[in-house]
Amino acid sequence: MSEGPHIPSGYDPNEYFFASKFRQGGRTVYALDLSVRELVAFLPKPDPDKPLDASSTQRRIHLPHAKQFGQYVVEQPDWVSPALLLRAPHIFDFEVYPGLDTGSTQFGTLAVPKDAKSEIAIVDGQHRTLGFHLAWEELTQDLQTARTLLARAKELGEKAVIGNAERQLQKTIDRRDALAGERVSVQIVLVENPEVARRIFVDINDNAKGITGSVKSRFDDRKVLTRALNAILMSNELIEGRVDLEQDRVSGSSKYLLGAKHVNDMMRGMQVGTGFITKRLEKELDHKAIAHEFTVFTDALARSFPPLQQLIDAAITPAQVREKSLIGSNVVLRAVAVAWHDLRAEGWTVDQITDAFTAIAPNFTAPVYPSGQDSWFKTGVFPAREAGASSPTSRAQDFKTLTAFIVTQCKAGDDAAWYRARTADMSLVIG
Repeated sequence: MSEGPHIPSGYDPNEYFFASKFRQGGRTVYALDLSVRELVAFLPKPDPDKPLDASSTQRRIHLPHAKQFGQYVVEQPDWVSPALLLRAPHIFDFEVYPGLDTGSTQFGTLAVPKDAKSEIAIVDGQHRTLGFHLAWEELTQDLQTARTLLARAKELGEKAVIGNAERQLQKTIDRRDALAGERVSVQIVLVENPEVARRIFVDINDNAKGITGSVKSRFDDRKVLTRALNAILMSNELIEGRVDLEQDRVSGSSKYLLGAKHVNDMMRGMQVGTGFITKRLEKELDHKAIAHEFTVFTDALARSFPPLQQLIDAAITPAQVREKSLIGSNVVLRAVAVAWHDLRAEGWTVDQITDAFTAIAPNFTAPVYPSGQDSWFKTGVFPAREAGASSPTSRAQDFKTLTAFIVTQCKAGDDAAWYRARTADMSLVIG
């Protein structure tokens, strides 16, 4: 029970937040945190259609990226976001709490004007900010829809329908309330000049180190392929100790056969061919089954392609495999994985596919020389180099062409037509 009347806050021009104040790079910075509800109230919604001009301090917004982040926030209870960096002129009042001054950092209350949207600009985090706006709008729309459905259900008077509508409404309310109580770190740097803001943006991006596909393939264990990958990295005879866990490019003299991203791509190819794993399939697939099938696949490869068995026996290195056989190319290995999927989808057994791989393996010798007769070169996916090429290009359409060729040759069996050129036709060499 209230001890007295509420003090109306609508007449106060400010909202007040706990914050810290410090200096960085010679500039004053305020650090605070906002709930998602407060964030969309105080931060302007970035406009992806707004043309850039000379005073712009950001790049053009990529709307699908912002939408993807918004969906992530709505759907993932364990979402995470780095701090947003904003800029603003001197429009704030900061009251230091007595005794809470370290000499370099002060703690107190920051007064943020309720109309600060017109003064605050984003330095770093425009896609996340737009994503938060879109997430909140989606939840608001979902609430309106859920309330409408509940009202209609009550008009019909069917208890089961009413119960389902009430549960959906409550689920949406719970998600909105959860976001309303969760916080996002925000730093506001006091900057008057747009040129300074652009310089800050450049410094942030110049000093940031992006995440590689291989690291993402190992770390995002919400994905079924990540769980499968981590299950086989230390237990698969062919790839154990031969996978680069950090980099996506593996070629030439590298001591690795594949990058973690390549293994991830191979497992995906074995499940869906050249397609994608949908959200529904993500829930249905079992990472242990994927890991087991991958091991069956690599065992078949080792039986079919002598260079891979030699690699397992430590008789040759990954670099030597790439030098002598196309099977050392990560692009070819991924295409063979998709071919495995396509043949399995047509009812082929493991032994049948292994026999087919064994039959075509002698024709995987590297390099592929530019020649109008060479079976590999005629696919159009190998570079026309005088010294030959040990790996095809990896463009999406080229990859599909390569996969289709491997499947066709497997199906042809002993009737497959093969011709391998031993020298380059100089009239076809490019560069």
